[in-house]
Amino acid sequence: MEDQTPSPSPSPHAFLETRADLEPLGQSSVVQIQLPSTVTSFSLTSRSQRHVVSTSAACSNEATFIRTCLASASSIYFSKSHKYPRSFLWRVLDNNKVLELRSIDLSKNDDETNEATVVLQFGFPSTIRKGGVALADNGEDVLSVFALMKSNELFTLTIQTRFFCDVAASEESPERWSKAFKPSTFTLSNPHRLIAGSPEQLVIALGDGRLLRLIRRRGEDGSTWQELAYNDGSWGSSLRGLVRWQGSNTVRYDGTVLDDNTAIAAAFSPSQEHLLTVCANHTLKIWNLEKGRNVFSMDLLGQQRGPQDIQRLMLEAGNPEILRVFEAEGAIEGDDYYAMTYSPHDGGQFKIWAIRDADEGRRGVRFLHSEVILRPPDPDPNPESKVVWKMADFKIGQGDRGTGMHLWVLMRSNKRYKTYNLKFDLEDLPAAWSSKWTSAASSGLGQWPLPQPVPYDARDAQDVWLEYLLYPGRYSYAMLETAVSIYCSARKLDYAIDAKTTLRNRVCSAIAAQAASQPVKEEEENGTHFAQYRTVMQQEWSLLYQELQDLDKMTWQVLTLAFDDRSDMPWHVFAGGCALVRECSRLEAISQNAPAVLESSIGLLETRSIEDASGLEPKLPHELAILIQGAAKFRDTFSPSFRRICQTQLSSELWQEPIYRVPDRIGNYYDSCNFGEEIADPVISDLKKALRPLGGFDGLTTEHFLAVIHEMPSVMAGQYSGLTFSKFGFKMLAKGAQDMINKHAQMLFDLLVFVVFAEIEVLGKDTLTSNLDTSVVFMALVEQLKRYEMMQWLAKNNSTRKEGYNKLSLDGEVTHTMNVTSPTVLETLFATDVSPQLVEGRLQSASLSDTIQDLLVWTIGGNDKSVTFDQVPVHILCNLLKDKDTELASDFLPFQPCTPWAMYIRGRLHLSRGEGTEASLCFQQAACKMSGQPTLDYPQISAGYLKPEEAAHFGQGLPFYYRHIYQLFQSASCPSHTIRFAQLALQLTPQSSSIEPDTPLLRSLFHSSLEISDIQTAFTALTRLPQDNQTNLVPRMVSMLLGLPEGPSRLLDLPWPPHLHGAIDRYLADQSPSELKLPPKPATSPERQRKILVAWRLRHGDFRGAAAALYLQLQITQKHSKKSSAMPKFRLGGSDDDDANGVGSRELDEAYLTVINLMACIDNEQDRSDNTDGQVTQRGGAWLLNSTKEAKRRVVTISDVRKDWQRELDRRVVVEAGRWGFGMETRNEEGMDSG
Repeated sequence: MEDQTPSPSPSPHAFLETRADLEPLGQSSVVQIQLPSTVTSFSLTSRSQRHVVSTSAACSNEATFIRTCLASASSIYFSKSHKYPRSFLWRVLDNNKVLELRSIDLSKNDDETNEATVVLQFGFPSTIRKGGVALADNGEDVLSVFALMKSNELFTLTIQTRFFCDVAASEESPERWSKAFKPSTFTLSNPHRLIAGSPEQLVIALGDGRLLRLIRRRGEDGSTWQELAYNDGSWGSSLRGLVRWQGSNTVRYDGTVLDDNTAIAAAFSPSQEHLLTVCANHTLKIWNLEKGRNVFSMDLLGQQRGPQDIQRLMLEAGNPEILRVFEAEGAIEGDDYYAMTYSPHDGGQFKIWAIRDADEGRRGVRFLHSEVILRPPDPDPNPESKVVWKMADFKIGQGDRGTGMHLWVLMRSNKRYKTYNLKFDLEDLPAAWSSKWTSAASSGLGQWPLPQPVPYDARDAQDVWLEYLLYPGRYSYAMLETAVSIYCSARKLDYAIDAKTTLRNRVCSAIAAQAASQPVKEEEENGTHFAQYRTVMQQEWSLLYQELQDLDKMTWQVLTLAFDDRSDMPWHVFAGGCALVRECSRLEAISQNAPAVLESSIGLLETRSIEDASGLEPKLPHELAILIQGAAKFRDTFSPSFRRICQTQLSSELWQEPIYRVPDRIGNYYDSCNFGEEIADPVISDLKKALRPLGGFDGLTTEHFLAVIHEMPSVMAGQYSGLTFSKFGFKMLAKGAQDMINKHAQMLFDLLVFVVFAEIEVLGKDTLTSNLDTSVVFMALVEQLKRYEMMQWLAKNNSTRKEGYNKLSLDGEVTHTMNVTSPTVLETLFATDVSPQLVEGRLQSASLSDTIQDLLVWTIGGNDKSVTFDQVPVHILCNLLKDKDTELASDFLPFQPCTPWAMYIRGRLHLSRGEGTEASLCFQQAACKMSGQPTLDYPQISAGYLKPEEAAHFGQGLPFYYRHIYQLFQSASCPSHTIRFAQLALQLTPQSSSIEPDTPLLRSLFHSSLEISDIQTAFTALTRLPQDNQTNLVPRMVSMLLGLPEGPSRLLDLPWPPHLHGAIDRYLADQSPSELKLPPKPATSPERQRKILVAWRLRHGDFRGAAAALYLQLQITQKHSKKSSAMPKFRLGGSDDDDANGVGSRELDEAYLTVINLMACIDNEQDRSDNTDGQVTQRGGAWLLNSTKEAKRRVVTISDVRKDWQRELDRRVVVEAGRWGFGMETRNEEGMDSG
């Protein structure tokens, strides 16, 4: 008699799923291939078409999203090959007309450089049948894909695995690797389900109860198959395909009528000599495929059934996941292999069939453990519950010789699901069945509280909601775009995807437009009511969130359970994504299981007693669970505003230098958050009740808190495995790290606010001595929270290292490019350095959790004891600066410590942002320590951001350090700060030192000073340069002076060294050439320059040079005066002297007097001035004095100048007296010139 083994009691959570959407990965792209049909030769689908498109296309409505993004059927196939790729997720899309394939391998060998990121989408000319997809391989680099159409065509696709690694590989004509075949058997019988045993052997379950076996020789392309139809040998079955007997038991499925003998589930034996089927009439049958006959048939529960029971026991035709075949070689002597079946009847039961010789019928097949009833676990064992759970799928991990086996069971109720695991030995299954079940918790990314408006929060609703909705991995890009499109369409808002605008901007614009259209009340005096506007914004964001939630629920509707026998890794397959099921870390198991479950689950979970690193008293897992969950319940009582205040104050506490004692810091935090008014007495009562198993607050010890902290990852346990993560593996690793980081950070926050409250409200008022040292616990929590807040930032911010890819059309042109989700900073900076762990004797699901913890440890410094945590944030900032991501680097700035190295890098960030003053302050603060004895390898810890030649300035004293800083400012074009640090470098260089002021530094100081018109500093730098450099820089200095309003006077006042006088004189002379433009105004620029030259020569006693310069100016004035007075001017009533004598006569007189007086100051032996005759011409309206090529050097004395002036005066007398004739002026001029 069978024992009524009850369903297992609530199972502890030993596993945790990690989800991943199916967004494109970096270089991946989607290749769409439309396959031809062999049925019609003139249809559009008779020719193959290939397109390469983006995978992130948004949908305009929900129906389009369901059709293009959600699968109606999906699973994962694990090939027999040992090469990458070997794990393929397939799914059916677009109303069952498209079959999509992609690789989801987590890891690969180091020597495998290809990345399988290409997604293949095969479009078929007809609809794919339900249950009409099967995959097979022979352990080679070829994947055989079979698809059964409703048009009764069987497509065979021979896919090279390189198709998943290279977009160009699939350019090969589909006619070469895609073949279609239409079995003749389908003319009489409708196919129901396709099962693949190997690429050369298929079995199709027919709707009339028969089986169709298709075989081909190895190497054939699948265009032809040998057909073998089998039936159970009865007389009725021979005619069942031709005549439907009235009153026979049938079931309708997918538009066809199925006989009760139709196989709804099937599996090949390990040798593929037999086929096991579960029929709709609740029977298990075994077929000998070589003999073509049924050799065994029995009710699934081993009971005798009458014809009247068949209709009641009919199984659902759409549930093929009720049969599994597995091996356990050597487990029980004589058994060849085993089968496990599930029957939903009689309360739901599993049965294990031991098969020794199937051809012997019931003598070769028996029930294993028939004495017990093996019922699936019940997720809701409450007798009053009306929720109905069904067994949706199960998988078996084979173990070794029947030991260490795993049974995975997926239970489903509508859209809810729960996965269970049973670890057992085959012979001791009944004992394990009743007490060793564990379960998997769902992903934690979507379990965070929704954003709530908080009064007086610096962030508005838009910032809070954007951070929540755009959190990496929470919602896919396609889901976000579709939700916004649906939101805008329902409100008649214009919405278009523009490649020039980001998704963030489009979302904000849509919400703002809708909020602005809402009627807003106005206050009597203060105008718009901003509080109401904030409320409207919150409502609109909530409505958009509801649209997202509707799409999210459909996306994460579970379809199947997959299991990789080689890695012992279970997977959940959803309509729009997938999730691996990994083993919980010890702290995760403690936090997500009730204390009572932990206490009763000793041996099921790896949660042995936990000791603090100091070797204090160990604590049991359930004790820590009481503390962790009690603190979490305490935090749940916080209002949104109070929680926000606590988080804001905590950030200040974490990243500011402490100036108070720890007890004072605890008190300040308590007061600033206002715990006293926020926490009510009932909350305290509930908290004491929750802690009662530990003895209340008095039972809390320092070891309880330190044990929790000790359980957080702190040491990397992994070793080099020879493997590396694939891009999809990095994505899954990052998702798992996100989940673990957020949970640990939340746990630490809960414990900290709990400790603060307990210290002030409870322990501080108790006169008894407490075993809890709150100061020690508070500091330990603060130090740990620093690490996790930084890791949270890394996990939620996307990196700018985008690995985009080209979307090429058939003719090589780039098609429409959509946004591609970029990896997070955590992935790009740290995940790529972590390799997968492979621990012998452990499931890969457990090794993955270990690898995630390794990533967390690596993020905060790894196992290198020489690396302190203070160096880690600086290292991250250096990476961001190296990537020139100034915006992200600025956002990361609050995490920087106050060390000299961090202050220096902070200055580099300010400098890159053009904030010279802030950068200068940072560099100055870091000067003393950075110029001292070097203790770090700065190029290495800066991730290459700091060049070796830059690092060479550190540790060499302040002069070298300031030289480096002035070079930075010089490169950033900050002249004022360049001057400051160049002066510091010069001032701090000892005169007796071997370090001499270098020419580049002085030249930089000189040029920077001129840029800001700091003449004195520029002059000082110039005079300290070597003489040859001084001469070269004089023109730059003088030119700057001449351009300033007070420049000429400064030029004359500066104490120029005598050896520079000649260079300055030559430069001024070059600026006053003999060929000068003469605008109408008297104060011409050349005239001004000539006056400056004269003033310079006079200042330095060069009267002869001054006279030479003024004589040329005299000639110019004389020529100009003659041209202006060529025709006399008459006025009625008299004439003015200037007008009568010609324009400029007064200036001409002054010029003569100046030259004569100046030449009179020259000694007798030097009373000569060189001059070159010139010729006056007029060109383009400008007066020019052009030297002729034949002009010769002429000596001019003071008597010559006096004679010239006398002739000019005589000319004026003649003109005033009117004694001149036609042509007289020219003759007189010529005579005066020649004389």
